Amino acid sequence: MNVAFMGSVSSSHCALDALIRGGVELTGVLGVDESESQRISDFQPLRPLAESAGVPFQPFVRVTEPAVERFLEAHAPDLLWVIGLSQLLPQRIIGIARHGGVGFHPTMLPRGRGRAPVAWTILLGERAAVNLFFLTDEPDAGDIIIQREVPVLPDDYSEDLIRRTNGVLADAILELAPAIKSGALPRVPQDHGRATYYKKRTPNDGLIDWSRPTDAIYRLIRAAGRPYPGAFTFSEGRKVTIWRGEPVDVAPEAADCHNVDWRNMDPGVVCDHTDESRIVVKTGDGAFRITEMTCEDGGTGIGPRAAAVGTRLTPSAKGA
Repeated sequence: MNVAFMGSVSSSHCALDALIRGGVELTGVLGVDESESQRISDFQPLRPLAESAGVPFQPFVRVTEPAVERFLEAHAPDLLWVIGLSQLLPQRIIGIARHGGVGFHPTMLPRGRGRAPVAWTILLGERAAVNLFFLTDEPDAGDIIIQREVPVLPDDYSEDLIRRTNGVLADAILELAPAIKSGALPRVPQDHGRATYYKKRTPNDGLIDWSRPTDAIYRLIRAAGRPYPGAFTFSEGRKVTIWRGEPVDVAPEAADCHNVDWRNMDPGVVCDHTDESRIVVKTGDGAFRITEMTCEDGGTGIGPRAAAVGTRLTPSAKGA
């Protein structure tokens, strides 16, 4: 059985590489054009890998472009693998492949169908997994070919979980390679009655509400972080993206910062600092230390005045 492949991100590259290493016959690869790289989080071009393996390559921006159908019809795949692509494929395109399509989703299906699965996994403390499944009209609802759980560590950022998931994905594909080549892929129906769904997230969902509990803020910063746009706040009217940080010990003996009792401060107020790029901010139930940030002007710190104890980070450029 041969395969045509379509994708745009690091999981796509990882899966395509595993198919090549597993000796699966590839009739063609379609990848989102490099011109779209700034619009796609975690973008990774597929052209170099396809060309190095001697596989025909077709770039595209939208899956509905006539060139996509023409390419697939010309290369007549048995299966169409669609890994790491946010666009939904019309059934007429999937139907070009004689045995349909295969997709990928990184949650414990049927739980966690839908959008932004890595971010929601971290935000909600859910389990992660590698699933390869047959594509149907309903996203993430097809019969499962293979499911392998992926460990989620307490301090994982999105980039950590993506990296670990990609490793499990590669192993799963290599395990499946003989079945792919023989056409004997397993399929286990999902229990649709147990399905849950994640909604779409946008960059604005990364806005930090400092009145929330420290753990919720930490989860947001980890979930919204690289390769995604990042969690953010405002300092003196400038947008500040928070990439890394850690909860601060909230024991009474650790609560005095610069001789100021931060327990009586309002959320969002700077209550300690090492320098302008490492500050401690009051939260709804404790404090959070920012260890990596960038400002919209390109700086890695908020400036000595904004980092001073008693200044406030705000939810908008206009202030609280």
